[in-house]
Amino acid sequence: MYLSELKLWNFRKYGIDGGSIESSPPGLAIQFHEGMNVLIGENDSGKTAIVDAIRYTLGTQSREWTRLDESDFHIEGEQRAKELKIECIFRGFTDREAGRFLEWLGYEDVEGVKRYVLKVCYTARNTGSRIVTDLRAGQDSVGTPIDGDPRSLLRTTYLKPLRDADVELTPGRRSRFAQILKAHKLFQKDGTNRHELEIIFDKANEAIENYFDHNDDSFGAGELMKSLNSYVEAFFPQNEPHLPSVTVSGNDLFDILQRLSLSLDVNPSGLGAANLLCMATELLLLQSEENAGLKLALIEELEAHLHPQAQLRLIHYLKEKSITGQYILTTHSTTMGSSIPLENLILCKGSKVFPMGSNYTKLEKKNYDYLYRFLDATKANLFFARGVLLVEGDAENLLIPTIANIVDRPLHRYGVSIVNVGSTAFSHFVGIFHRQDGESMGVKVALITDMDVKPLEYNEITEKKQTEEEIETAKGERKQSISKFETDDIKVFVSPNWTLEYELALSSQFRADFYRSVLWAEKIANSKSGVPQEDKAEEVKEIVRSDFERWLDIWGGDPRKDEKIAFEIYKKQMLDKEISKAITAQAFAQVLDDKNAVEGAVKSVRADLQAACTLQYLLDAIYHVTEPREAPNDC
Repeated sequence: MYLSELKLWNFRKYGIDGGSIESSPPGLAIQFHEGMNVLIGENDSGKTAIVDAIRYTLGTQSREWTRLDESDFHIEGEQRAKELKIECIFRGFTDREAGRFLEWLGYEDVEGVKRYVLKVCYTARNTGSRIVTDLRAGQDSVGTPIDGDPRSLLRTTYLKPLRDADVELTPGRRSRFAQILKAHKLFQKDGTNRHELEIIFDKANEAIENYFDHNDDSFGAGELMKSLNSYVEAFFPQNEPHLPSVTVSGNDLFDILQRLSLSLDVNPSGLGAANLLCMATELLLLQSEENAGLKLALIEELEAHLHPQAQLRLIHYLKEKSITGQYILTTHSTTMGSSIPLENLILCKGSKVFPMGSNYTKLEKKNYDYLYRFLDATKANLFFARGVLLVEGDAENLLIPTIANIVDRPLHRYGVSIVNVGSTAFSHFVGIFHRQDGESMGVKVALITDMDVKPLEYNEITEKKQTEEEIETAKGERKQSISKFETDDIKVFVSPNWTLEYELALSSQFRADFYRSVLWAEKIANSKSGVPQEDKAEEVKEIVRSDFERWLDIWGGDPRKDEKIAFEIYKKQMLDKEISKAITAQAFAQVLDDKNAVEGAVKSVRADLQAACTLQYLLDAIYHVTEPREAPNDC
């Protein structure tokens, strides 16, 4: 059996749309896979609320005491709800498992076959002076109380966030390690016979008693006990003899287990190693044959204290083991987000959840296969973002954050992530935000792409000539081909002419700075150390001055002089000489940062960007994922 569905009414951030719980749909309804389920999303997106709802309802193997308080009741404005409800629905029962819950089981028709289903409801009512809770199960709206062994069989394995593994594994009355050992068949006592571990402790106690025997000095402690006994005799009446002895107290099996500790090495383990040992111990109980109940592990912040490689090893192991158990995990880790198949991810956003399985998105199988191969830790940032900029190359990836800072829309402040898809394969990533039910995920997405239509000047170097009309038609067709991605939240922003680099070379405000960056990138690439000599900067400036003077002499009266200069910079200098776009973008971003850092220049650089019509598509994309611009675009 496994937890198939969870429904929440008025629990924490998941409220209802007015009315009573009985007449309202749940504030959250979420379906889980039988194996691996990973809740992913930014802070305060509801991941912990989902996990807590499950463990409050089902309890935990460690039998930790949980209690609802007023803050668990949903608040709307200043009004806090007086009642809440959590419903857990279980499916996938074997006949043996079903036999343990016969009193509460129901049936449902699945393609003509009757299947067992168990619904467990946890309700709470805040009377003002106290919180009254009730746990029931059954298929009708009332149900009957569930307790005893059936209740115990529903307990989950729970690992809390930022868990203190040392406390969990060290000896003591609340030792989790002792509880896990006690549940194993090796430590189940056979009738009245002493357990082998108890016999070992009996022998140890006998040896300890002999060591401290006051009548025997052979061990060296007898004299000590004689001295102690002299004090004891003086403290008690003459006719009431008391003889002190030294033993290991508590020789019952569970007492013994509580004295055992588990560690990896003689020296204390680090937090990460202890965390892995703690999880291994819990999974030992979860996967054991003696665990006849629900095999469900709730693990919050799976990545706690673990470096990326350790995270990868752990998640790959759990993916393999999920075939014999169910896991509901939470994570803030992009490493985890990129390592788990998209089908197993559940994105938490606002007060909603968005499963990434094929039943919920418009992604096709080829998209899932592609994303499984290429969704790395950097790209997985999109699962935590409030806005996403999808770009097709390193240049945009390097340059856009600088532009965003200059126009006072720093991306980090708005929770915006840039995802470099490394090509024009946008469909695989955009589809993540397209839902089958058409519901908005509340994430603004800007798809930034090149027009990729060669200008009229290209006729000079190619046999296949194009007219201006054909070029404009090609641009229209390009826009039409990518408009299919657009929704209310997802917008496409296309360069007006060719590529980002061509647009920079075409802008009167930045073409000289950009050309200088192109030449400087060439110097960087050719330098053995990667850092050009100091005199190279003046050399580059002189080349820029000389070339612009020459170009204006040649094309000064040509109505397409701007396009001809841009073509010269981008095609004949950058592309033909194979100068790196990434290094050029980095150099140009540094130029912008340097200009912006000059006292009083902030508004000037910003004004230049806002006036550069060929770059407005970049600014519009930034405004889309952050907040609208103050003044309309004049271009």
